Parts: sequence; C-alpha cells; structure tokens
Amino acid sequence: MDWIEEYLENLGTRIRNLNLRKSLRLYIFVAVLAICLASAMTIQTCNGWKRIIETPYGHKTSENVFDKDRNAVFTFEYFAPEKELTKMDVILLEIINLLQYGCVLLYSVLAIAFVSRLYYRNKLKKPITIMTDAAQHISRNDMGYSCRYDSADEMGQLCRCLDDMRLKIISYQENLWKQAEDQRTLNAAFAHDLRTPLTVMQGYVDLLLRFYPDGRLPKEKVMEILKTMQEQLGRLKNFGGTMKEIHSMEERAPQLKKIPLSLLYDKTRETAAALEETGGMEIEVKLKGNPAAELLADEFFVLEVAENLLSNALRYADKKIEVLLEAEREEGPLRLYVKDDGRGFSKEELTKAVSPYYREKTEDDGQDSSHFGIGLSISALLCKKHGGELELANSIHGGAIVCAVFSCM
Repeated sequence: MDWIEEYLENLGTRIRNLNLRKSLRLYIFVAVLAICLASAMTIQTCNGWKRIIETPYGHKTSENVFDKDRNAVFTFEYFAPEKELTKMDVILLEIINLLQYGCVLLYSVLAIAFVSRLYYRNKLKKPITIMTDAAQHISRNDMGYSCRYDSADEMGQLCRCLDDMRLKIISYQENLWKQAEDQRTLNAAFAHDLRTPLTVMQGYVDLLLRFYPDGRLPKEKVMEILKTMQEQLGRLKNFGGTMKEIHSMEERAPQLKKIPLSLLYDKTRETAAALEETGGMEIEVKLKGNPAAELLADEFFVLEVAENLLSNALRYADKKIEVLLEAEREEGPLRLYVKDDGRGFSKEELTKAVSPYYREKTEDDGQDSSHFGIGLSISALLCKKHGGELELANSIHGGAIVCAVFSCM
C-alpha cells in the first residue's frame, strides 16, 4: 500500500503547486460535479417519498398521446387518485416538490460558499498571512523574518520575490554601513596624517614668533625653517589631491569592452619601462595566455592598478621586480602578479596594507612619511569594482607578491 500513499502524496503536491487559475477551475469542476450528484440523489429520493405518500390514495397510470405535428406518440404518466389526500399529505408533497425542484439552486449556493471558503483557506490565507507578517517586520526594520511559502503557484512566487527584496535590503544596508564605516576610517586616517604637518608648522611658527623678533635666530636657521614649512605645505596639498583621487575612484564604474590581451601586455610593458628608467630598478614583464584572446575588461582599471603596484614595489625591491599578466581563457579572470625581491610584508601589513593611508612604521618617527599609503587601497578598490580582489602574500624565496584579480565575464 506504500505506492498508494506515495501516489496520493504526489497528487496532493501537484494540486498544491497548481497556479491560481487552474486551481480555481479544479475547485469549480469538483463543485459542479458534487452539485450534479447531490441533485440527482435528492431528486431520486424525493420521487421515492412521493410514491410512498401517494400509494395509499391511488395508483399511477399512463396515457399515450399522438402528436400530429411531430408524427410521434408520447407516453405521459400521472397519478390517478382514488380518494382525496389528507391535508398533511398535501403539505408534505408540496414540500417534497419544492425540495425536488429547488435542490439545484440550494446546492449551488452551498457549493459557492464552501468552495470560496476552501479556496481561500488552501490557496490564499497562508501566503497572505506570511506576506503581511513579513511586510510588518520590514516596516519595523526587522530583517530577520523569512518570507517562505513552499508552493510553485503565484503566491509562492510572490513570497519568494518579497524574501529576495528583504535580502537585497539587508545587502543594501550592509553596503551603506560598510561605506559609512570606510568613510569614517578614511576621515580618521586623513585627520591623523593631517595633524603631523600642522603640528610641525605650528611648532616652527611659535619658534619664529618667540625668537625672530629679538634677532636670536640666524638667517640660515630661518631659511631652514621656511624650507621645512614649505615642504609641509606641499604635503598638505598632496593630502587634498589624494583624497580627491580616492573619491573619484569610488564614484567611477568600470567601462567594460573587448580588449586584446596583447594590448594590455604592451601597455603594462610601457608603464614598467617608464618606471624602470626613473626608479633605476630592473622590471621584467611576462605574459601567460593567448595574446590574441579578447577580454571583457576596463583598460584604465587594469593599467591604474599595474602602475600603483609597480610604484609600490619600487620602494621595497632591492634589484629586480617581476610582473606576470595571466589569462588562461577569455571568459576567465585576468590576474596581474607583481613580485619584488625586498623584505616582504610583515604580519601587520598583510592585513592592513590595503587600508587607506596605512604606512609602515620606521625607527625614527614611527611611520614612513615618504608616501601616503593609498596605492594599495586604490588598487583594492578598483579590483573590487571590477568583480575581483587584491591579494597580498610573501614569496617562499623572499620578497612580496601582490596579485590583482579582475573578473572578465
């Protein structure tokens, strides 16, 4: 009997997954069938009761009538009373006749009420309750309520759409929170680094105000102070430029188009050659993949990341920098590896080097002030916008390896 239970279970699942229109047709068909059966049984029962009541008072007879127009003989049956029916029996016969001729209407009204109630309870009530509760939770900013309704009909699809909307709202809020947190981190880093040149300038201004009016500062010292203040002003100017650059990168979306891998390779070699002349460092650029392959990528994003990674590697390399541009297939990711033979990343740098304005510590002032620490941060941002990521690692042979991944699908 297990197959019968399995068949009934599958049948119930198919009926439950019917769309609303087909379900309504099925409910109406079953209701009409029930009306017909109930009406036939009622009429048959009424005829039996009529015979029981009429039998003591007479008998049924038939009469043949010839229709000239149709040229046919019709037989009519009727009750021929032999004595008069009692008043109670007449009332009973009237009630039976009323029931016999009005049962179809009565059963139709009952079927409509029953089918509408059953249809609402089985197809509409539960999903409507689920969606109402979900909407109330969302209006209270409570995104933990899951709008789930296991059915393939329109109401199930609507519940899934509402749940997808809930998940997208959660993702949108998380992105907003992350952007706000990133902005606070960036502002804090900017304010921290801005405080250093301002403190230096304030100290020199106080020194000039205190000793210069009395002539206790020689001319050479004054010129040295002014030169240092000029350098600090240059740093402030660069701070503003780097902040503007980061914001412009955050607002820019990748413009994807088909680009030959050979073109990206040639442009990377040109960038490496220019940096090789200015940095006095050997830079070797290699290609892995089909040069004729066309990648769906943003040329600006790739070359900007390549330049940032090369500039960053020049500060730490001892003698040589190796660059590898890799794309094994057109639909796959594009990878840009930059390896130097320097000291490599420290444990702290492996986790914080992509943070805005992060700089490694030095023995003198605790931080390296030769750059502003945005190269890796901008590169990580561009990779993320291009559907990839920026990975940092240390080579087993010494030196740092940075891998920029760009999605080309």
